[in-house]
Amino acid sequence: MESNSRILPKLIAIVGPTGIGKTALSEQIIRYIDSEIVSIDSRQIYRNMDIGTAKPKPYLLNTIPHHLINIVDPIDDFSITDFLQSAKASIEDIISRGKTPLLVGGTGQYFWSLIENWTIPSVPPNPELRKKFEQIANEYGAEHLFEELKSIDVEATKIIDSRNIRRVIRALEVGITGNKKWSELRSKDPVLYDPFIIGLTKDRTILYRNVDSRIDQMLLEGWIEEVRLLKNNNIDLTYSSMSSLGYDEIYRYISGEVSINDATEKIKINTHRFIRSQYNWFRISDTRIHWFDTITSQCNYEQEIKGLIESFILHN
Repeated sequence: MESNSRILPKLIAIVGPTGIGKTALSEQIIRYIDSEIVSIDSRQIYRNMDIGTAKPKPYLLNTIPHHLINIVDPIDDFSITDFLQSAKASIEDIISRGKTPLLVGGTGQYFWSLIENWTIPSVPPNPELRKKFEQIANEYGAEHLFEELKSIDVEATKIIDSRNIRRVIRALEVGITGNKKWSELRSKDPVLYDPFIIGLTKDRTILYRNVDSRIDQMLLEGWIEEVRLLKNNNIDLTYSSMSSLGYDEIYRYISGEVSINDATEKIKINTHRFIRSQYNWFRISDTRIHWFDTITSQCNYEQEIKGLIESFILHN
């Protein structure tokens, strides 16, 4: 691909909903392409949050170079601007060593901000307003705050996870104190990369059943103890990291607020909702994405992807 007579560096990306098999496919691709992985996951950035965020297993992290995994502590804030800076630096480093970046993840906002080269204008924080909204969230709950955001920026509510209180507050802050709504602030500069985007999908009912089983397995593997350690280290629900799927529910179970059965059920319901939001970011109708159904084409799609990638890499 050329833009303004520039030949853009190539990269490969695997996108799709949680639990679809992106990590497994990346492990296959890395065998025939000299590549390193750049995580496009807003939760795998956090240290000590391994099971619930479904990070690649230690043997993969130890044998395949991964970028943007385990880079901040759960008490740290990490914005989309931080992501763009880190991702661009990692991609530049990989390319400088003659390798092909392989982007893997399901955080749509992160992915498209990088691929479309968004510029994120800065709106100064308003501590007084933030404090007010934090009090509202503590008193009435995150959903009340989310409904307030919906009244001033409905497009933002299609993008932001309602459980991510800090991001909801930021969108409210921008919408109230800035000249534009939060959803209108992103602008696009000339693209930086030539991507080959692979999308994985499957029947939604089967996917829900698979992720439900994965949640049960995560609990057996020690997810509750993982959250207990965070709680013991004073990582509470006010931190953005704890809005990650399942951590809020398990935290409340540990605190004696809900039963484990109720917590598990809520995790599954919220994960299904999250999958639906991911499909809003990665639309089946988006012609930029080469979609593969992992059920109907399970015998052939990995080999087909291999041929397409090799052709893409070789084509100038």
